[in-house]
Amino acid sequence: MNTKYFLNLVAGNVFRSKETPAIPTKYYIGLSKTEPNETGGNVTEPETAAGYARVELNSLGEPVDGMVTNQQAINFNESTNGWGTVTHFVVYDSNEVGAGNLLMYGALTTPRTVETATIMTIKENYLKLSVQNPTA
Repeated sequence: MNTKYFLNLVAGNVFRSKETPAIPTKYYIGLSKTEPNETGGNVTEPETAAGYARVELNSLGEPVDGMVTNQQAINFNESTNGWGTVTHFVVYDSNEVGAGNLLMYGALTTPRTVETATIMTIKENYLKLSVQNPTA
């Protein structure tokens, strides 16, 4: 799903009707224990004190049929304490947990309980991102 903020950002920049803010040059993926919403709220990321950090999305391939995928596995930091059960991925324009604008989100295929000493991984080609309307 794309947030309304992201859809407005893309439409404004592509059609040159509102070019500020500019399209970000870096994107960061994170995890959420709750289902985000299209207004950018209801995200509950794990605690940074437990080793959690967002990861820069720097291995996305060229678009195919309007979709990009990760060309390499995405590995989060090893947890130093339990993170609870993560159910969704989130994509932000900031690497700082608790900051930035939520751009996209989606449910993980399988929710995962992250215990101490776990490295959460999104396998190569498993992340699929596209710009589409969040509602029909």
